[in-house]
Amino acid sequence: MKPIQHLLLILLSVCFLLLGCGSESNSSNESDTTNKVVLGKVTLDNAWARPGSQQGKSAAYLRISNGTASTDTLLSFSSDAAESVELHESIKHDDGTTSMQPAGQQVIPSTEKLQLQPGGMHLMLINLKKDITVGDSLRISLDFARVGTLTATVPVQIQQ
Repeated sequence: MKPIQHLLLILLSVCFLLLGCGSESNSSNESDTTNKVVLGKVTLDNAWARPGSQQGKSAAYLRISNGTASTDTLLSFSSDAAESVELHESIKHDDGTTSMQPAGQQVIPSTEKLQLQPGGMHLMLINLKKDITVGDSLRISLDFARVGTLTATVPVQIQQ
């Protein structure tokens, strides 16, 4: 009878050990999930793009609203209409001329908005795959560090 009690004691100890490990693992996963959970939404609206010719360029504009409880970072962009998409910023120089330069990744604080608009930051659609004309629409995908990829359907028009 004594060997059976030892065996039961060992089995019981192993069960408690496994339960303890499982509990620790779950709390770690809950912590990781809590860090990844973003309350609220990041939304895309007021989207539009300029017409453009195949192999040429166009520009797209929209408003990104970070309605989450966390800062998020806009990492990259793509579109079904262009071979590449870059975030650019228009810069006005002292001599009255303007130029563009890549703007890179953008941090959008919680409850803040990033406005992509003519004369400011905008998405450059480079090497268009086909002509895009007024009345067409295209899809633009934006990749964020926390919320992942969001896609907007963007109408082509002259000006919003």
